Amino acid sequence: MAQTLTFENFVVTVVRSARRKNAVIKVDLEGVTVRVPADLPLSRIHALVAEKTTWIERKNAEAERKRAGIAEQAETSATLTNGSKILVQGEPLPLRLCESDDIRVVQIPDCLEIHAAADLLADTEQLRALVEQWLYRRAVEELNFCVNVYKQRVGAVPTKIQIKDYRARWGSCKPDGSIQLNWRLIHAPMHIMDYVVVHELCHLLEMNHSKRFWSEVERVEPQYKMKRQWLKDNGWQLSF
Repeated sequence: MAQTLTFENFVVTVVRSARRKNAVIKVDLEGVTVRVPADLPLSRIHALVAEKTTWIERKNAEAERKRAGIAEQAETSATLTNGSKILVQGEPLPLRLCESDDIRVVQIPDCLEIHAAADLLADTEQLRALVEQWLYRRAVEELNFCVNVYKQRVGAVPTKIQIKDYRARWGSCKPDGSIQLNWRLIHAPMHIMDYVVVHELCHLLEMNHSKRFWSEVERVEPQYKMKRQWLKDNGWQLSF
């Protein structure tokens, strides 16, 4: 059963586990959690958290900014109108709604044009579905192209490429040699998409996160640490 510890500027949820050997503090959008061995005294947990107060407060402030950004993003995307911004490969493209007898989505250099009947353009739910379908198709094209480029450099060929609707991960690799990639990577800059593809292809060589695995990633993506950090800091923005 979880316990809580109250400090001056934050509350900590304590989760005990008989299998855990050491204490780990995590700060995310859900709050502050410390996972500890089942028999660790509460006084020791309190001291451990107190030692990390400055770090926890900094991470909490970052999480609060992300929460505010997510709320603002949700409010902005509640309706889609002329000028609404859609993030495509790192570029915020404004929507341009065009009345038309046919239905199509066209990306031009400075915007994303939506051609459809007036009633569809006025229906946010239908309009959102139309844009999401286009984004998914673009993701399939770009991610498959990216895999085809990097599989030669990595030296690993997947048995299958699947584009998934993940909520909590950017990609995965299965023992059968298939890789799965999140279609929402279409929102990310191209160099970030490249990193995720290389990461999953390298799992075909090393099915773990060992030093050998990261050496394989670094061989193809020398700046992988920067790109990995970018995802940690900005991944929450990659949604529609």
